[in-house]
Amino acid sequence: MKKYITYALLLFACIAISYSCTPPLEGVKFKFPDAVVSTSIIVQYAQANDNLGELPSTIDVHIAGSDSAKIVDSFNKKVFKPKNGIMILALKPGTTASTTAPVKFTIVTAIDGYLKEITPVEITSNTDQKVIVKLTKIATPPTGTTVIQKEEDADNTGKTTKAIQISTPALAGSSHSATLTVGAGVTLKDGAGVPVGGKLNVVLVQIDPQKASVIVNKQQTGMKVVDKNDNVIPNFSINPISAVSAVISNENSQKVKTFSSPIEIKFQFGVGTKNSAGQDIKEGDALNFASYDADAKTLKYEGTAIVKKNGSVFEFVASVNHLTEFYCGDLLSECSNLKLNVLSDPLYTGETVKTTVIDNSGRILFNESHGLGITLNCKLFVQGQIGGNTPTSSNLTITTTSITGKVLFTKSLNVSCTNVNAVTNVDVALISPINYVKITITPKCDNGYPFKIGDVQAAADLKDGKGYTSIGTLKATADNKLVAQSTLLVRGEKYNFMFNLGGIWYYQNDLWIDNAAELNSTFSLPSFLCK
Repeated sequence: MKKYITYALLLFACIAISYSCTPPLEGVKFKFPDAVVSTSIIVQYAQANDNLGELPSTIDVHIAGSDSAKIVDSFNKKVFKPKNGIMILALKPGTTASTTAPVKFTIVTAIDGYLKEITPVEITSNTDQKVIVKLTKIATPPTGTTVIQKEEDADNTGKTTKAIQISTPALAGSSHSATLTVGAGVTLKDGAGVPVGGKLNVVLVQIDPQKASVIVNKQQTGMKVVDKNDNVIPNFSINPISAVSAVISNENSQKVKTFSSPIEIKFQFGVGTKNSAGQDIKEGDALNFASYDADAKTLKYEGTAIVKKNGSVFEFVASVNHLTEFYCGDLLSECSNLKLNVLSDPLYTGETVKTTVIDNSGRILFNESHGLGITLNCKLFVQGQIGGNTPTSSNLTITTTSITGKVLFTKSLNVSCTNVNAVTNVDVALISPINYVKITITPKCDNGYPFKIGDVQAAADLKDGKGYTSIGTLKATADNKLVAQSTLLVRGEKYNFMFNLGGIWYYQNDLWIDNAAELNSTFSLPSFLCK
């Protein structure tokens, strides 16, 4: 059994809090007190960010859910206290669990300064179970991100007992913030339409795309792309100026998905915030907003709203009737497809490189680390409106770099957008690393004697109009070959060479540097150079 609890930190940067009934506790043996007469559930707590070290010693835990009465501690009591990050639970004596009659409950964990975790557990047998719960410290989210949580209540019909409002603090060095508002008396429902009542945990996450690279282009199997009326429309993407994710759940692990009346998502960002074309956002601008529901795999175009100024910040207010990830910014309409054929290369065998596709306004359309000898498929988008006019082409720059950031391939091209199903093929052929072109010359003597003239000076016509240029000394080897490496030659090219053989310049034309960045040549020498 393996489950995941996540609060959405958007596609581009997310904090995943996972728990599992498999390793890392696999194979660990525990000796339990004699009071345990039924199934033992071993719960291990850990930091979601391993760099933070140990968890605080005080962890508040209680058990909730439909079968919470069937869960006890290892002494058949209701005292749930982790010690050294470990807590042992048990099924109440006499309780039997099976696949047809599972025991369902949630482990509710709270620590000051950490996100509250509501971990659902389902026991389907009376064998020992293992659960990992990872906790996230609110003060250490990813760069460019802030997160806040708040406890609220809804009655047993799912109606809010009072208005819910939660705002993220402004990011350090940024005026970006966000506010979620749900009115009093609004009914909360999960994805199946079942009311979500009881104690609520509200988590709001906000990201500044200027500090954390974000582009919303959801391409998943089974994904739906719809408008605000849920009509299927062509695929699109959005380059966010601001982005927000909200999760509301209760202690039975129900997540709020819809509301009986609209709620408000307010994005705030500072003067000087720019759109994807590099222009300053100003009051009166119309921005698009969209949402993505990871559970339903649905990307929705929500419409537009007008930017207003409030003091020193701009505000963009979206009215929605569901809860998920939200983005405001510039809409990108579907253009066509780019197929990047990354060629195998003997000089980079086993290496990982990164390919990035950027349009002429600086939008990152594709950014992925990968190996060689593979094909990368990239969907292209251009600035536009749903149902409006869009450009007929897009200017792109494709760049492939090494893990150290050295540019190994770059290409600029214009791609037509007249056919959204069109495919543009680009072969990604990496350039030679500097100091890697290897020269190996094997001289042969007409009279059968070995060549023993020693090291040889060499020059090549680099096709730069300057005649022959020295490429260094070819060193004689024990097996009578001449070898060197050059920083001046490029693979895939032919050059004319001359070699200084004992004061006589010997010419060889059209010697080719192959795709492995090697020049291998064998030529015969006159007998007076041999002995």
